[in-house]
Amino acid sequence: MWARLKATIKHSRSQAKEQTIGRRRLKGQIKDRDAKIARQDAEIARLRKIAEPEKVFNHSYPAQMMVLAVYIVVHAGGSLRCAAKSAAFFAQMMGWPLYGKPSPTTIRNWVLRCGYYALEYTRDLQGDYVVIIDESIQIGKEKLLLMLGVKVDAGQCYSAPLCGLDAEVLGMEVQNSWTGPFIARFIQDNLSRYPGLKLKYAVSDQGTSLLAAMRSLSLPRASDCSHVMMNAVKDIFGQDEALSELSASIGQLRRRLMLSDWGGLLPPTLRDKDRFLRIFTIVEWANRMDGYWAKLPAVARRHIAFYRKAWPLLRRLRQVRELIAIASAILKTAGLSEHSFQRWQQSAAQYLSAQKVATKQAKAFVAKIDAYFAAHAGLYKGCSQIICCSDIIESTFSRYKNKGGMKAISADVLSVALYNREITSGFVRSALTSVSCLDVEEWQQDNVCHNRYGLRKSMDRELKSLG
Repeated sequence: MWARLKATIKHSRSQAKEQTIGRRRLKGQIKDRDAKIARQDAEIARLRKIAEPEKVFNHSYPAQMMVLAVYIVVHAGGSLRCAAKSAAFFAQMMGWPLYGKPSPTTIRNWVLRCGYYALEYTRDLQGDYVVIIDESIQIGKEKLLLMLGVKVDAGQCYSAPLCGLDAEVLGMEVQNSWTGPFIARFIQDNLSRYPGLKLKYAVSDQGTSLLAAMRSLSLPRASDCSHVMMNAVKDIFGQDEALSELSASIGQLRRRLMLSDWGGLLPPTLRDKDRFLRIFTIVEWANRMDGYWAKLPAVARRHIAFYRKAWPLLRRLRQVRELIAIASAILKTAGLSEHSFQRWQQSAAQYLSAQKVATKQAKAFVAKIDAYFAAHAGLYKGCSQIICCSDIIESTFSRYKNKGGMKAISADVLSVALYNREITSGFVRSALTSVSCLDVEEWQQDNVCHNRYGLRKSMDRELKSLG
């Protein structure tokens, strides 16, 4: 009997242990389920917060639609109407029936106010800066004068060309013409807005007005390396009759074969205002034709055979073009310094020694770059690096002008201040609550001259009011 009792107790304990293990397993499963439910609730709340329209004080449209519209105009290259339709479609997808399509004028106001905010409110610049300044090619009767700032720290060395994120817009203004005193006033007025900024030197091309302004301010200046190389090429090949004849022959070839079966053999259009006298286009086309020559039929060879007769000219062009590439790789990355000068001398000497015949044009180009370093030796002596490339400001002009084919410069230049900005809902909300349309209008009156389209609109409004 005692044995049966012991067996019963053992069996009961075993069952109790199994039940305890089962309860603990169920408790763990319940705990995991509750944690999963909590995570899902948090994720649902997060997604609902994202999907809910964010209110902007004193505005009808939510911040998400504003961010999308501003981003499309500034960074995606879209038009105002494209941004308006895209924002309306976005609201439709999000299930926001209360918000219709904003007008293109509303989109423009958002962009200008964000640009004004980026230019005036969001920066407290401190430390050493280099300014890059230039005026744009004339559009209509107006020119944009733009000044960018690049921060430089002690011992800092750039190992790549400048990009948009490296530069801050310090000032911009639109006038019909820019003289030395006007540019000097522009520099002083804009730099006075940044008391913590210490100007080291300026980078610019050799424009007469810019040089006059730098001299009047006693401002150290580094000449833009791209313009230096461009002027060197013009001095070397500007009066070259063989180059003029080859360019004319290529132009005639384009007119003859443009609509023929051999149109694929043609080079790109030879631009009249090409910086380097079209030598890049001509050399690349000649190299491509040399690669095709063995596979071309006789009829095609007859059309383009004239270029092979100009091999002495092409040799001169090729050598100068390759030296430009060598100089650009050094100057646009390493800038002006004792080390970059040594690199240039070694690279140029190595290239010339590798040629069967080093042309006098190539030697002349090397001498001009040597003179460029010598002219700036006093500026870069003792410095780790001097920035000497203003391509970043040229690309900024191109980005603005190529958007839809600009016919006049207006207050839309404020979008330039957004090129290096990350467009977020917080940024747009802060901009639209801090800047009013009146602020933009006052800035436009102070910094943008009247263009013919604005004058025409004003006259039309006056006529309608009189009628």
